[in-house]
Amino acid sequence: MTPELMIKACTFYTGRLVKTHFCSWRDIAIPLTNEDDELAEKIERAMKYNNFRLQKYVFRLWHSYVKGQKKQLTDTLSQVQKMLHCYKLTAILTKWRDKARLKYKKREDELILKHELQLLKWRNNLKLKVAANGESIFPEPSLSKVSLEGNIPECDISLLPQRAVSQIFFYLSLKDKIICSHVCHSWMLMTQASSLWNGIDFSTVKNIITDKYIVSTLQRWRLNVLRLNFRGCILRLKTLRSVSLCRNLQELNVSDCPTLTDESMRYISEGCPGVLYLNLSNTIITNRTMRLLPRHFHNLQNLSLAYCKKFTDKGLRYLNLGDGCHKLIYLDLSGCTQITDSAMEMLSAKCHYLHILDISGCVLLTDQMLEDLQIGCKQLRILKMQYCRLISMEAANSMQEYNPGDPPLWFGYDYEGKPLTRQHEIPPPKNVEWTVTESTHSSQEEVV
Repeated sequence: MTPELMIKACTFYTGRLVKTHFCSWRDIAIPLTNEDDELAEKIERAMKYNNFRLQKYVFRLWHSYVKGQKKQLTDTLSQVQKMLHCYKLTAILTKWRDKARLKYKKREDELILKHELQLLKWRNNLKLKVAANGESIFPEPSLSKVSLEGNIPECDISLLPQRAVSQIFFYLSLKDKIICSHVCHSWMLMTQASSLWNGIDFSTVKNIITDKYIVSTLQRWRLNVLRLNFRGCILRLKTLRSVSLCRNLQELNVSDCPTLTDESMRYISEGCPGVLYLNLSNTIITNRTMRLLPRHFHNLQNLSLAYCKKFTDKGLRYLNLGDGCHKLIYLDLSGCTQITDSAMEMLSAKCHYLHILDISGCVLLTDQMLEDLQIGCKQLRILKMQYCRLISMEAANSMQEYNPGDPPLWFGYDYEGKPLTRQHEIPPPKNVEWTVTESTHSSQEEVV
């Protein structure tokens, strides 16, 4: 062993011994810390942190509550202000209405008094002239007494019950209602009854009425109008669009309207989905309108397309798309010379409730159409097919004919709408025969 190795060994042993004794001394000299104090300190810090978080959470809730209370108070204040404003407006309008009524009543009284004075003056002058001639213009004493006194007998229609007044004005045309509304204030109020405006017929005044009046009338009575008649009226697109305001409309007649287009029918169909009766005869509608009918008019029962030459077989097939017009009871296709058997085949396959069908003038229809109707339209009762030259006499004779004036006995009513007596009433048969009315077919010589 060399001296260097001895020195290294002694150094290592000395360091190891010093380290061992130092650690022992340190453990004895430095006292141990108390673990309970450390645990208590940690618990205290945890409680402080927890209290801080709890205070923060409570503060947020309180802040949200205060903010909501402020908003609610602001809304309540604004509502109170609106109510106060409405109350002020109501009070102002009430005073204005009372003053206006008083003014109108005073004016009417003045006019009546003026007329009575003029009438009395005229009667006095007439009496003087007759007295000068030595004649008597009032031979009956009771009438002369009333006339000389200048009193007008009381016969005011406004004193009648509201139901009687409505019944009287119900029989007046639109023109007469407008004239009556200008007689006096009381007559104007009587003509403004909502029941009188359930049905409006503009066709009777189509030459004198303006589009502006039609629009204003429809806007005013849009919730009461159930029936509209524009037959032969020349109207603008804006006027036809106003029909869509009548949400409760059930019957619409726009036949012979040269200005009716697919665009105007789009507005009408979107605004009036409850239409049951629709007359589009002799108009220029195309397949676009035919596509709108099953999309919006799901309850359509009566449809007239007579002499509409612009739509094709494809347009007629649109009636069966989706929900379609499967509730049709009456269909008029007279004068539609473009209709063929393929369209009628699709129509008969879907319209099972069809009772009346008019195909007069559809010169392209053949016997195949009758076979399709027998298969699909089991409830068909009246079929009109004048001038259908391609339908043979054999196919026509296979249909049973009866008088169109009287419906079937099982219907329960006659052609005037009166109920049948018990001896005429019979239950509906299971298989009712087909009926053809007003059928006019050409002979073999006419076909040639």
